[in-house]
Amino acid sequence: MDIDSIIDTGDPLYARLFARPPVYDLIFSCLSPRSLTRVALTCRAASSAAAEFKTRAFNINRHFSRYFTDPIAFRSLQARTNTLVSGSNALQFLDRTFYPESDLDLYTHPGHSFEVAQFLVQVQGYHYVPRELQVKDWKVATKSYWDGITAVSTFKKQCLDQECLTVQIIEASSSPFESILGFHSTCVMNFISSDAAYSLYPVATFENRASLGMPSSRSTPTAIEKYIKRGWRIYYIPTPNNLAFFIEHARWVYDEHTWRLPLNQTGIEKRPPLSPTSAPLGFNPVLFNGWKLRIPERQETVGGYECYYYPVRTTLFRYNYAISEEDLSFAIRDWAIQQGKYYHWQVSKEDWAWFDADIPGFLRKK
Repeated sequence: MDIDSIIDTGDPLYARLFARPPVYDLIFSCLSPRSLTRVALTCRAASSAAAEFKTRAFNINRHFSRYFTDPIAFRSLQARTNTLVSGSNALQFLDRTFYPESDLDLYTHPGHSFEVAQFLVQVQGYHYVPRELQVKDWKVATKSYWDGITAVSTFKKQCLDQECLTVQIIEASSSPFESILGFHSTCVMNFISSDAAYSLYPVATFENRASLGMPSSRSTPTAIEKYIKRGWRIYYIPTPNNLAFFIEHARWVYDEHTWRLPLNQTGIEKRPPLSPTSAPLGFNPVLFNGWKLRIPERQETVGGYECYYYPVRTTLFRYNYAISEEDLSFAIRDWAIQQGKYYHWQVSKEDWAWFDADIPGFLRKK
């Protein structure tokens, strides 16, 4: 069928194009996330086609099926433990690309790594591969209590096609989000929770293909080199017209500069209460974390920028939080000190309630 016969039907050409998935898939697959959004705003046909395309392009269950025979069970585990997937895997998902040599990195809160490891070994058939100086038993290496220990545990599984899959559990000493803020550059500051995927610097990462390097991170030059070869330009001092890094701006995961991609929740178990006496946690705790890109104050760091935040760690909250504003962090700490002084001595530790559900109230009040 030639172009004239399409037009002669009386239907607009663009409507005919957006009615054929094989055609618009070819178009949409070449577009960046922002361009895809802009095309979707042009007309109803484009909007409907883009929405349908996104359900397939960002199919999280298919994405995780490489590592898990039951992606729904894994995502329900994420909801229970608030575990985040980050590193190159999250970048691949949002960028709609594939790095065959990459692993899957799971970032856990203190106290949750044991349950995640148990799922890998007993449900998914992975086996623990300790490093030379690590304990040989995963049940000992991964703890079920939270005591500030940071650990990286590696699990492997040989598939039928001879591919060896590797999953690493990175148990954060404070929180998964704080670990992500310590990455070598902004292009890898992306993560996947049970209910959404996030990019902290989407315009820089996916539109400009640019990344701000962090000289203060503990990453090796090899890590930076890997992402240069994958197509990102690494800046350590951004150019004057590069506003996509929001230097010295207080940021929050939930703010307008973050790309939040909601994920299909069919079959995912709801997030359970943190304890029988705790208020239901109707949100992912990662939402209420913040940071600021600034020049390091430490004298030994030469040039560049770092992600800075004010940590809030208290026995009133089950999880730890990074706060981007100093006065707000002090307000939360002051409340926690007073609340804990009167609350803890009246209730045994086994019966404590966690007050994480009150975190959004502090942010609304600021």
